[in-house]
Amino acid sequence: MKKIMTLMMLMVTCHVSAFTPESGWWWNPSEPGTGYAIEIQDNMLFAAFYVYDEDGNPLWYTAQKKLDGNSYFDSGLNYSYDGTCIDCNYSEPITVGGVGGPVTIDFITETTGTIQFGGVIKNIERYNYFLGDELQKMRGEWQVVMDVSDYTNDYPFIADVLIFDQTETFQGDYLVTGCRSENTGYNGCTNYALTYNDLAAYYDPQYNELIAVVRDDADYYLAYYLKTGTDQFDGEAYSYLVGSSPNFNADGFSVRGFRSASYTFVATGTGPSKSESNGERARPGVASMIEQKVIKKAKPMDKAKADRLHDIIKRLEGRLESQQDR
Repeated sequence: MKKIMTLMMLMVTCHVSAFTPESGWWWNPSEPGTGYAIEIQDNMLFAAFYVYDEDGNPLWYTAQKKLDGNSYFDSGLNYSYDGTCIDCNYSEPITVGGVGGPVTIDFITETTGTIQFGGVIKNIERYNYFLGDELQKMRGEWQVVMDVSDYTNDYPFIADVLIFDQTETFQGDYLVTGCRSENTGYNGCTNYALTYNDLAAYYDPQYNELIAVVRDDADYYLAYYLKTGTDQFDGEAYSYLVGSSPNFNADGFSVRGFRSASYTFVATGTGPSKSESNGERARPGVASMIEQKVIKKAKPMDKAKADRLHDIIKRLEGRLESQQDR
């Protein structure tokens, strides 16, 4: 509970701005049966629209153009017809450029945005057809890159490997729990990792953010404040002493994470493994790698928001501490 609350405080404080829209199938959940295949390579976006005309006949629209920045697309819809049927010999389709009118896509996060064409604006999101809710979809292994250049004169980046293993309910809170993996050759939570580097995370639906707290080492917690996609996340991390709370009047450091193993592989895979650590060698946490006194002043957080985050983080810490009592 205590870790969870700390993590939520961290997440609310950070200003998540850098993100990469995800390629894949997108849709408007209120209009099942239509959708948009969006592929982004470098900053070039190609989209194919599975929609219908006023008589219910299927239409095939495509659009292609470079993104404006990393999140805005503005082009025209090309209409294609008289193509090859599934079991027919090839015949070149006829494509008429721009006849479908203008189209704009404004990505808000990795997996949400708006689309406008035909004079109508619609909300769209990446189609999650299998991974489950916002906590269940996190299950698996994630590799994280941290930018600590403002905190150290040494190498500006360090990394983390997080395993989100299972969802559970702890004292009324719906959480996803797991650990920091002992190394990248073992995609699971050993007893050592669950004892010394466990994690708990909570999804805040009010702000669409994931707050996670990791037992960084014997003296420090590490709280993550994240905007999550299907296979990536972006946000901030905060290091703070056990028994204290994150300082939301100081910036944390930026983090980006990428899914590196699926939940199925983590749970049942036959990949590389190793014996569990005996716990005799304590590993240093992130706090020992950065200069704790070096902070950047940030805009003070609204007290009501800070109080809400503190409460969540403390609940998360409580979940982590409950493991130590077993």
